[in-house]
Amino acid sequence: MNSYIIDQEVLGQFVDELMKKKPLSANTAEELNDFRSKTMKDLDNSINVAIFNSLPTEKLAEFENLLDDKNTSPDIFQRFFSDSGVDLQKVTDDTLNAFTKKFLGGQDE
Repeated sequence: MNSYIIDQEVLGQFVDELMKKKPLSANTAEELNDFRSKTMKDLDNSINVAIFNSLPTEKLAEFENLLDDKNTSPDIFQRFFSDSGVDLQKVTDDTLNAFTKKFLGGQDE
């Protein structure tokens, strides 16, 4: 489901840039990769929650119906979010900014 909202390659590039700006305590390539994966998952979840919290009530019911339909394709989800009435770019930008401040501020999640 996550890949329907934000492109994972773009998310990875964003996280890579964050990791360049902050000293990390990982000692091995495996630890860095694990940290990167966890950070990408956390960021993706933050964006998803922000978007879902921005959906009008009637759109939440419509979304639940899409989830229940086993034949729903990624294109249908893309169209749903595009037509949801939510300014996806603003919600995503706001979430990225808040995540960046928290990440670079040294606060543990």
